[in-house]
Amino acid sequence: MGTRFFSELLALSEKNIFLKLPLFIIMGVYLFFYYIFLFLYSNMRKIMGTAIVVLTFAVFTSFSFAREAEEPKEEEAVHLTTDEGDIVVEELDVPTDAITIPAVTVISTPESGERDAAVSENDLIAALNAAAESGKLIENDFQADESAKIFDEEKGYVRASYKDDWSLILINKEHHIPDDYEFELETIRGQIKSDVRVIPYVLDMINGAKDDGVTIMICSPYRSDDRQEVLFKKKQKQYMRKGYSEEEAYNLASQTIAIPGTSEHQVGLAFDFISDDYKMLNAGFADTRAGRWLKENCAKYGFILRYPLGKESITEIEFEPWHYRYVGRPAAEEIMESGLCLEEYVEKIGAME
Repeated sequence: MGTRFFSELLALSEKNIFLKLPLFIIMGVYLFFYYIFLFLYSNMRKIMGTAIVVLTFAVFTSFSFAREAEEPKEEEAVHLTTDEGDIVVEELDVPTDAITIPAVTVISTPESGERDAAVSENDLIAALNAAAESGKLIENDFQADESAKIFDEEKGYVRASYKDDWSLILINKEHHIPDDYEFELETIRGQIKSDVRVIPYVLDMINGAKDDGVTIMICSPYRSDDRQEVLFKKKQKQYMRKGYSEEEAYNLASQTIAIPGTSEHQVGLAFDFISDDYKMLNAGFADTRAGRWLKENCAKYGFILRYPLGKESITEIEFEPWHYRYVGRPAAEEIMESGLCLEEYVEKIGAME
């Protein structure tokens, strides 16, 4: 049948030269599908056998090795990126569509859970005014820069105590938040709070960045004990779902999320920063304009990069270029210039209790 069909097409093409090209195309298409169907028909048993084997394998492996369901990634949140995946650290706190406030763009978020937000200098100014009206701000007493003079030209380094210099309190895995540690919080907006004594300095730093054409935003200042507990357990469960034991998951989680009771966020002295064009808490923040500006200028305002690169064995926390801690200007300048981390510095000046 095929030979006769082609003979008729050839004869027709010889009679009409204009039909020659279309007829050759028809012949080519015909041959293409003819040989495909011929191949399938000739190998029907092999193909069916292979299909049955593949289908059987797929069904049994899908039940035996069920893939761990991935938690939906909240796009409008701040994510901590690690080698083991992402964890939502803070959700931005605005229930409406994207809006713009002075120097800061805030993105709408789902209505769920306790949330922190990127805040503006106006929010900080309002918090300072509220604190002043309630009598929380005491001139000089709350300015750690005045009490943090840890170097004397005649005596050299002098001992700094936590009672006299609250800004140098060391909080880590070995030094938990003291039971008698006292501080006053001031609400910046909604659930966003901070140690009231630090607000003037972070406000100055945000404005300083703005003057240099850089936008930095606070995404996480003070965290309640409950919030820190939730974040840590969430990270620990992520590791346990990957097959780690409870103890192994605990140790791994503590490298990226501070153990409850050992977080500087719980005393309102630490701030996580993002920028208007980079809202991920990962190492990439260090290479942004905001990340570079913070590292170069933070000491002018009394802040330090708390968990620097290369100090992981001492801080026991991974490199966090977004996490800055208030220590007072004199200490901050010495720490940032010397390349020490806070653990090394307080030991050097004899402030370790």
